[in-house]
Amino acid sequence: MLKPFADAPGIYRVIEPALRAPSVCNTQPWSFRIVADDRIELRANVGNGPGRGRWDLLLHSPAPGPWPREYAISCGAALMNLRLAFRVLGHDPVITLVPDPVDDPGLLASVEIMVGRTHKPGSLEQELYDAIWQRHTDRWPFSDTPVRPGILVEMERAAAHEHGWLRVLHGPFSRRWLKVAADADAAIAAARDRGNGMNGGGAVRDGRHSTADGGAPDGGNGAPDDGMSVTGDDTAGAAPATYEALLRQFRDELAQRTGGSDSGHGIPRTAFGPRPATAHPPVRDFTLGGTEPAGGEWDGTEWNGVEWVAEPRGNGQNGGTAERDDARPGDVPRERFERHPQLMMLFTDRDEPADWLRAGQALQRALLTATSLGVSASFLTQPLELADLAFRCDSQDGRLRRLPFLESHPGLPLHRRAADASQRRSSSAVERRGYARRHLLGATPWLEVPQMVIRVGYPENQAGKPDISTPRQEPDIIDARSAPPVRVTRPRSGPAPR
Repeated sequence: MLKPFADAPGIYRVIEPALRAPSVCNTQPWSFRIVADDRIELRANVGNGPGRGRWDLLLHSPAPGPWPREYAISCGAALMNLRLAFRVLGHDPVITLVPDPVDDPGLLASVEIMVGRTHKPGSLEQELYDAIWQRHTDRWPFSDTPVRPGILVEMERAAAHEHGWLRVLHGPFSRRWLKVAADADAAIAAARDRGNGMNGGGAVRDGRHSTADGGAPDGGNGAPDDGMSVTGDDTAGAAPATYEALLRQFRDELAQRTGGSDSGHGIPRTAFGPRPATAHPPVRDFTLGGTEPAGGEWDGTEWNGVEWVAEPRGNGQNGGTAERDDARPGDVPRERFERHPQLMMLFTDRDEPADWLRAGQALQRALLTATSLGVSASFLTQPLELADLAFRCDSQDGRLRRLPFLESHPGLPLHRRAADASQRRSSSAVERRGYARRHLLGATPWLEVPQMVIRVGYPENQAGKPDISTPRQEPDIIDARSAPPVRVTRPRSGPAPR
């Protein structure tokens, strides 16, 4: 196709694969702007809905907090899919990351193509493109069979192709991360009960009220507050809030993004996965500490949209994972996850917005490689998010040393190398941010900056698993080639978001 932006069907043929990228809490924080017949921009979605907000203003802040970084990684994943879509159409895209950080901070990437000629994609590019439609985040138990080393190496090579460094967490590093992640989940869940003004349903923050179910503040319009400019907003010149206040706000924002939504964003309960039967599970607790469905007690037949049949303990049916002797109302189903979860951590050389976009591209290329080889993945990043919160509260890294969820894990020594001490005391906030996140693992042979942690494995029990795909909202696509610019809507004959 020589002119992919000639009409709405052509535009959606290019954009649709980008919409299939994973995004933090399924927020889909991207928008697209067509500025010429051969150029499209990937931009921060700065609407007012939940999961958005003016995060582009915090993108270049010295202490942006977890959302801008993870939003940028999500947009990087979408950019990877966009590149593959252009290649399958025969075009070679030329990418410029963060071309104008001062005057246009919301412009994340400019993608330019050669419209006068095309050539066929390579076989690997076609395989990765085909995997876009098969990849889903899988929070259900994986097989106990370890992923073959050759596949892990292929994932590492895929990430390295995009200047990301994906490494397997072996032995003590894996066990430490599982423990720290479980304690981070507990800290987030406990935040609802801390501080003044908390009643279990919301938090009073700097004169604003936010409810976990998306309710409106007094006199408000009912739109959930994204929280990007509520507390500690460096761009507004406000003094940072306490860590405990930021943690309460963060939990409220997570509650807005989880539990189901009819608007095409957020994580539905069917995608939460089952409740783990053991401590330190390799999946995130998106119930935020809840022990029963939102509507009341469990009736013994369904949990998170999944029909549940009680089985005698250890009878081997339903994958042999049931941990229940009977189905008593008020209980919830639990399943045993793999005995030795395989974790991989993604690093980048630095911690600038362009590095976050590179991390997203590296992550997505590795995930598509895994999907094409029969491997599934999920994310386990909550400790990184709390480290970013702590750094946002105290960018000198003082508060991170006293994070409660780290105090119970002194087994691994902290960094003592000269390079680490130099980064910790550096005058550069970027270097100190990287040290703050790497600090979570204790002593490691790596000096790069951690960005994401994924769990990988072979999926099992497919017959009893619900649809784990997440909804997609209609994309924000602006055609700026006309005056005034017009919004591009999905053609009626085109497929709806899946």
